[in-house]
Amino acid sequence: MQAQADTWVPVTGAERLVEFVAGATAEFEVKPGVTGSGIYKEDGTAEIKIYDGTFRRTWEVKGDDQVCYSSNVETNCYRIEQNSEDPGAFRAVHVDDSKIYVFRILDEKPKTFERETVAGDNGSFSTPSAAEIAAELANPNSPLGTMNFIFDYSSFQGNISGADQANSSRLAFQPGMPYPLTETANLFFRPLFPLIVDQDVPGPAGFENVEFELGDITYDLSVFNSAPNGIVYGGGLAGLIPTATDDAAGLDQWLLGPEVIIAVMKPWGVIGAIASHQWDVAGDDDFDTSITGGQYFYSFNIKDGWVFGAGPTFSYNHKASSGNKLTLPLGVGGSKTAIISGRPWKFSLQYWYYAESPDNFGPEHQIRLQISPVVKLPW
Repeated sequence: MQAQADTWVPVTGAERLVEFVAGATAEFEVKPGVTGSGIYKEDGTAEIKIYDGTFRRTWEVKGDDQVCYSSNVETNCYRIEQNSEDPGAFRAVHVDDSKIYVFRILDEKPKTFERETVAGDNGSFSTPSAAEIAAELANPNSPLGTMNFIFDYSSFQGNISGADQANSSRLAFQPGMPYPLTETANLFFRPLFPLIVDQDVPGPAGFENVEFELGDITYDLSVFNSAPNGIVYGGGLAGLIPTATDDAAGLDQWLLGPEVIIAVMKPWGVIGAIASHQWDVAGDDDFDTSITGGQYFYSFNIKDGWVFGAGPTFSYNHKASSGNKLTLPLGVGGSKTAIISGRPWKFSLQYWYYAESPDNFGPEHQIRLQISPVVKLPW
């Protein structure tokens, strides 16, 4: 084992390392059909392109034996070693945790690297780290495609008899597949398909239990744009389609109205809100619907793909009686992004306490578990 270890010789010297990285292109296949590429410019900047997104970095040589790249959320430093028995083979050793990935120089001019082993959550010269991806997924205007699987458990309260014993369990699926319009603007169409696993619904004869029924599909169709100062803004339409397979679990109306978003992106994280107002445009004429709703969200980047944050949803029913209009939760939570077999996965858990809820019947506590794999866009 010692003889094998001695075949790896440190690449040292600041000038040699600068020459090694400056102008290099790294292109590695992280999994079949998914290739990452990194371009390291002589001015100390770099761009990583993968998963339909662009991750920007800076790079520098530290001391005589380290190459470091930095994003808005972290810095990773590596020591470079060359195989003395195979001069085209190199390996990068992470300074903090000693994890290793091996790569090969295919061409000297221009320098082209090809990786032979997977880098993992630390990322590499051609793939973003879990922390970089976590920060990008918190961006409401992210170009990354995701498949979002959501589980919600809610308990209720209210003045009607039995309200404090009521609860619900729901599963939902929401694809997030942005369509790029420009370098800074994306078109989003995000339908939410809910499956009611188990839900107590108030009725004329007391509570009814609804199990394994499709709920009403909600959606938004909007254009978001990112400004150079970190402001994300945009707008479009939001609506509801009455697809519930049980009348007790649906609205039986078509809703439609405008939607707007405003958010601030900073190196530490993001804060913002999406708001819409929807009216009934078709369906049951026995009552009118006028609801202002949306979501406020915040996140703080920690490290290693961990993020502290939440995104509770709120609503204000303008047609409801006094005391039954506002539904407003306070949310806390966190998420972890990990790279598993070359694919980023985001796992998040949130708790919402409803500071305001309809007096007659409304939610009191809610737990949300969400699993979101990053997927390649079809366009």
